[in-house]
Amino acid sequence: MKIYIMRHGETKWNKRSKLQGQVDIPLAPKGIEQAQMTAEGMKEIPFDHIFSSPLKRAYKTAQIVRMDRPIEIVRDDRLKEMSFGRSEGKCIGKIMENPAMTRYQRFRLDPEHFRPAKYGEYFQDVLRRTDEFFKEEIVPLEGKAENVLIVAHGCVVRSFILNLTGRSLGQFWKTPFGKNCSSVAFEYKNGEINMIYENKLYYDTDCPDWQQQIPSYKKEYRK
Repeated sequence: MKIYIMRHGETKWNKRSKLQGQVDIPLAPKGIEQAQMTAEGMKEIPFDHIFSSPLKRAYKTAQIVRMDRPIEIVRDDRLKEMSFGRSEGKCIGKIMENPAMTRYQRFRLDPEHFRPAKYGEYFQDVLRRTDEFFKEEIVPLEGKAENVLIVAHGCVVRSFILNLTGRSLGQFWKTPFGKNCSSVAFEYKNGEINMIYENKLYYDTDCPDWQQQIPSYKKEYRK
């Protein structure tokens, strides 16, 4: 079984470098275009199941990529973006320029010791819920499905990458994955996970690693 996990298309807040978190921001016109090009690139993949974050930007991306496939998109709260609590809606640049605002600096540079704003999540919280989602929703599909699509958010997809490769939290940002509508793919077979590729885009960009193949990471997920 192959599992494709992708980030949603661009929003206005992405363009303005605002922390979105779980604020329900819709796709921008450019994000819709990115999703349409991604749909064209993935049109030959016969998806059996599609899962999505319930937030508009991810669910709309999933709808576009689904095209005319007669598949229900299953929304799951565990696929929501990491919550930044009271920091949501703030401009990342202003946070980084303020020496008193060390939270986001730790977020980028030291995720293991990051402390969220009030009502926000730790990285460990997102790792736990994505791991739970995979074990409860994806593992049981082995032998019943061949291709599964998951549409979520940047921190959520990176959490899947860490969970499925066994990398440490300190490596959270050390991956080429990240652009809107980027995807990562894994193969799950006989309880073992293999990475097929880590960062693929279906539209032109200045990202040089868009088709990087990294098949060396393995991890077992037993039923």
